[in-house]
Amino acid sequence: MKLFNRHLLPVGAGLAALLLAAGCASGSAPAANNAGGADDNGDITFSFWGTNSEAASLKAIAAAFEKANPGTKVTTNWIQADYEQKIQTSIAAGTQSTVMEISNTSLAGFAPSFAEQQVDPGKFIQPNISEALKFDGKYYAMPFTAKPKVMAINVDAFKAAGLPLPSATTPLSLDEFRAVAAKLSHGEGKTRVFGTSNLWFKGWLTAAGGGFYNADATACTFGDAQGVKTAQYVVDMQKDKYAPNSLDIDGQDQAQWFAAGRLGTFSDFGPWTVADFAKISKPNWTLVPVPGKGFPMEVGGLAIAKNASGKKAETAKKFVEFASTDADAQNQLIQGNTALGVPIIAESVGTLEKILPADRNLAAFTTALKTGLVSPSVPREAQISGDADKGITSYTPLGSGKDDVAKILPGLNDKCTAALKK
Repeated sequence: MKLFNRHLLPVGAGLAALLLAAGCASGSAPAANNAGGADDNGDITFSFWGTNSEAASLKAIAAAFEKANPGTKVTTNWIQADYEQKIQTSIAAGTQSTVMEISNTSLAGFAPSFAEQQVDPGKFIQPNISEALKFDGKYYAMPFTAKPKVMAINVDAFKAAGLPLPSATTPLSLDEFRAVAAKLSHGEGKTRVFGTSNLWFKGWLTAAGGGFYNADATACTFGDAQGVKTAQYVVDMQKDKYAPNSLDIDGQDQAQWFAAGRLGTFSDFGPWTVADFAKISKPNWTLVPVPGKGFPMEVGGLAIAKNASGKKAETAKKFVEFASTDADAQNQLIQGNTALGVPIIAESVGTLEKILPADRNLAAFTTALKTGLVSPSVPREAQISGDADKGITSYTPLGSGKDDVAKILPGLNDKCTAALKK
């Protein structure tokens, strides 16, 4: 799973964090980040995280808005590390940007600081997209991109093993995937070819029909019967050497393993991965759906500061609507062969499909977008899931531990639920 460093860190950065939060803006002094401001000329500031290519997309959207609205200025504030901590610090100081990027997974923790928005679900390719940015029945961000996951397959490895290629549109079952991974695996030691990349437990839990939290985020569920069964599925895949474990990969880039022919499938392929795989011609590859019910889909949203007022608030509303529903803006999510995410309006949704030849089947992203499952938003999610992840990786073979998942997961699950209720 691709996780940009935008999560909250322990408090203690103080004034230094505040200055860093404000000081990344391009073309303005930190004071320009005041969402309302006495100088209410309608100009706004826009904060976001991301890689170079993702930042390029967001800056391009801001530029397209300025072009469509002559005389209006959008000052971009690219925060390259510790995004949520710096946003939180700026909100506490009253210096937050007028518009802020937020993920659906983090919305709950920031909703009290965001203005309520009016969102028309009918403008998007499927209802899940707008629903992802609701909290307590109200919209606190406007969706502007979706990030579903698909799976890359090594076409040459399938042919060498005498296996038919999986369907381009219908996912394998988890049992079918295990059988395929077994037939793709061979060799020993550092030349071992694994049937699949390292398996992300949270993703496979969703694929199996479970979830880390229940639907209304009142309880953790990764340690229930389905969670334990899925965890054992992952552990067994690792034990049988059909998938590498955390010690095998030891921080190594799985995309490079795929390019070297050491993986039969790559099961955690997001839109941002396209740029890396665009460079791979051998082995031959294509995309198919993730097995089962698929991995969780992240939805990116644009929030407006609660203290925004006057002309700045009016401009902010126009900007988030433009970024969300205007084809000129949505097409900017794709820069060359890099993608911040998948466009979410019908007019632009196929843009990503066109950046590589049809045999790469980037249309798999469109299929995943229409069926993608969205996890509930949880206050203090980074802390709560982080604590659970530490236990899972420390004690069980899902990480570097050796204890039975059936003994460890239920206890960690209870601690997680107790943390949710605090």
